[in-house]
Amino acid sequence: MTALPPVKPVTIQATQTLANQAADIVVVVLDETDLDHGKLKNSDLNNLDSQLGGAVAALAALKDFEAKWLSSAVTLCPVAAVGKRVLLVGGGKKVDEKPARARQIGLKIAEEVARFKAGKVSICGTSTFLSTAELVAQMSLGLRMGVYKYPNSNLSAEARKELETPVAFSFSGLSAGADAQLKQATVVADSIETCRLLQDAPPNVATPAYVANVMAEKARTAGLSVQIYGAEKLRQMGFGAMMAVAGGSANEAQFVVVEYAPTNAKKSVAFVGKGLTMDTGGYSLKTPSTHQVGMKYDMSGAAVVLNSVVAIAKLQLPIRVFGVAALCENMVDAHAYRVGDVLTTYSGKTIEVLNTDAEGRIVLSDALSYTAKDLKPDTIIEYSTLTGAMISALGHLGAGIFSFNSESLEKTVMNAAQQVGERVWPMPTWDEIGEDVKGTIADVNNIGATAGAAGSSVGAMFLKEFVENKPYCHVDIAGVANGNMSVGFPRKISSGYGVQLSIEIARALSAN
Repeated sequence: MTALPPVKPVTIQATQTLANQAADIVVVVLDETDLDHGKLKNSDLNNLDSQLGGAVAALAALKDFEAKWLSSAVTLCPVAAVGKRVLLVGGGKKVDEKPARARQIGLKIAEEVARFKAGKVSICGTSTFLSTAELVAQMSLGLRMGVYKYPNSNLSAEARKELETPVAFSFSGLSAGADAQLKQATVVADSIETCRLLQDAPPNVATPAYVANVMAEKARTAGLSVQIYGAEKLRQMGFGAMMAVAGGSANEAQFVVVEYAPTNAKKSVAFVGKGLTMDTGGYSLKTPSTHQVGMKYDMSGAAVVLNSVVAIAKLQLPIRVFGVAALCENMVDAHAYRVGDVLTTYSGKTIEVLNTDAEGRIVLSDALSYTAKDLKPDTIIEYSTLTGAMISALGHLGAGIFSFNSESLEKTVMNAAQQVGERVWPMPTWDEIGEDVKGTIADVNNIGATAGAAGSSVGAMFLKEFVENKPYCHVDIAGVANGNMSVGFPRKISSGYGVQLSIEIARALSAN
């Protein structure tokens, strides 16, 4: 059995009242509109403050806290039976991107909880971000995402004890349905956490076999069927493109297919993910060497799709779902593929290699073709950290989406993204860009004939050649898989972006 590293135990639940909680910290979330020149504006807030012995009013009157976005203030709680400290957190006055903002408040709370080493935390308040069960669920995801930390491989005894000490969050005074939403959010949070553990793992740990084995165990536990194909089988199957990229590595390629097939499913969707567990660039070596830093995250697409299907199965959504992950390394040795090589893909189409660092699309050509031809889903959604050009276009603030062969798919993905607060932006799929990927001595080339132009769109147009005209959306997550700077995500490290989006896409497709 392949084990994931340990993470801090967390429980999140709903409770009726604050009475007799005796929490280490009582968190009160307020919007700017809850306060008026240092006074509490509404009766609900005054009633809450009376349970806290006037702690909120005291801080507000001193102007120590004005509920600005993500501001905070802390004081001792006068009512020991309720808690030791009261922490105020500001929701500001912005009303856009509410799911992401609710999640960001959860991240902020988790940061403060860690600072005080609190083990029992009660959350309440009159903020709009606590007004619906859906927003509370997003805040709970933020709590889990904020508590998460990839453990150091050489923890001190004190640090290990801190890691093993559980933290319990409780929400009080919530709207109806919050308890059920929190339980569903726990399922989603579990998958996001596993996704992030795989993303953050060093590449000498998270090899193709490691990722495949971890996810096979998770998938089987969730009742999914699992197939894993190694290098010998992939050669027999005709995965000429993927095996060329994997040829320079001592770690064997793995191709993983998981399936969730509920009896009430009327439609199907396949989520396909790029899984380069390390990308040196091959013979088109990434230089300077600092450009290789962070390339362990090049397997994020695979981590996203496999964990998404596990969550979808646990949530029992009424749609048949495949998760397809192409896992390998792009390394350099005598067996590595070269610039100028012509590769024969699973589809039969040939690829002229003009740059070995544009390897993700080569690997995905086999994965997408297998998915379309053998699994035959109604829709294909694919995630990949495909292009640096995507970061040039959208920074670390959103994913680019490229939709093909469907008039409605782009709208479905955009609506799903808005529902869960994971930003996407539609990108062009002009025919002229498709002309640019035609090869001179092969069917297609892998970087486009016009060097440096429309790099993200070139990658997308290359990929659409391998989906058999099925409705297909390519999601380029290069800027948001790690170091995500948009609202509702942790900074610098892995983000788990895409797990929620996939779940919501599956939900929407099942309903249409």
